[in-house]
Amino acid sequence: MLVTEVYLWGAVLVACLLGVSIIALAIADSRMLKRILTIFVVTVLQMAVVLAVVWFCYQTHSVWSYLLWYVLILFLSTCWCLYPLQSMWKKMVTPICISMLVGSIVVAGSTLLMLSANVFVTVYSVLMACLTASMIQTMLNFQRSLHQPMAQRQELSWRESVLPQVRLMAQPLVMVIPTLYAGMLLGGIPAFTGLIITLLLISASFIANVLTGVIALSIIRKGTGH
Repeated sequence: MLVTEVYLWGAVLVACLLGVSIIALAIADSRMLKRILTIFVVTVLQMAVVLAVVWFCYQTHSVWSYLLWYVLILFLSTCWCLYPLQSMWKKMVTPICISMLVGSIVVAGSTLLMLSANVFVTVYSVLMACLTASMIQTMLNFQRSLHQPMAQRQELSWRESVLPQVRLMAQPLVMVIPTLYAGMLLGGIPAFTGLIITLLLISASFIANVLTGVIALSIIRKGTGH
């Protein structure tokens, strides 16, 4: 039985907490309040677009709707990876776009091969969120390495760039993969089957993370002539 009710007291509590937060920020730092509200409004607008696409996917259950979702998540992931590199994003457009495309193909392909199309939207999005988070940190490490001694060697070192990305991959996966497993159990999937699927999804995420880092660094090395 699906739960479709929204309890009034919960909605009122969230509204009250939001109001208290706004008042506290207004008292502490009015300039910061304006920036936070701007970010909040932009986030809500972005979420509205994403939710509209999700609704469309679940209403149609067609190949084209899932392809639209794939392209949307790939676009958002690429933009989020480029955002921290504003000072050098022009140099990073090609490496990030190509590496994220390859990683997304691995994630989306493995998801469709292992699971039904009905759950593609959810699982693909979660795995791409993990991939994006680790790739962002890798690019930040790369950016910081430019200001260190012997930066050209450090920025192209796979040990210094890829390994942190693989380690960071484990942090969000530890939180989200068990949740996906719980959802599988609630959906009636046998425990052992769900465990196998979980391990396969972790393996696919690992492969996608390593590929994105290696491809990005390879393109950077080729572009710098090293």
